[in-house]
Amino acid sequence: MIFLVLNAGYYKVWFTDKPMQYWTDFQKQKDDTSGTESIMKVRYGVGYTICMKVKEYIEKKKLGDPVILFEPNSYYRDSLRIQIRVPEPAVFYYYTGLKGVWTNSGDVNKARYLVRVSKKGVNLDEIKSPVQLQQILAYYRKFTPIL
Repeated sequence: MIFLVLNAGYYKVWFTDKPMQYWTDFQKQKDDTSGTESIMKVRYGVGYTICMKVKEYIEKKKLGDPVILFEPNSYYRDSLRIQIRVPEPAVFYYYTGLKGVWTNSGDVNKARYLVRVSKKGVNLDEIKSPVQLQQILAYYRKFTPIL
């Protein structure tokens, strides 16, 4: 009886999308010997990888109390025409323990570094003065930060 229910209509789609997908992912991951970091990169994708690269750079350079400014996701979509989403500041903090802000955040004036994503890669640029920060914010003003 259970076999018939799981192979009919809505339940067949649900069973294929949920338990079977979980089982397939589990089978791949249980034999993965490359470690937790590799599994996290595959599971959470480009956003996680960007976060960890920023964290690595900051730790390597021993930068104290950095606040990271992210370009708006709408900038990537509308201006660069690339389908990428950088993580929101709360997710960035969860992954790295570092504070991140968007261009419309209340703490944006504390930003000391800007993460720039392009078709060529990711760069972390230092914001050297409040004037430079205001120029950056003016440039991105027309792009709304979106998830």
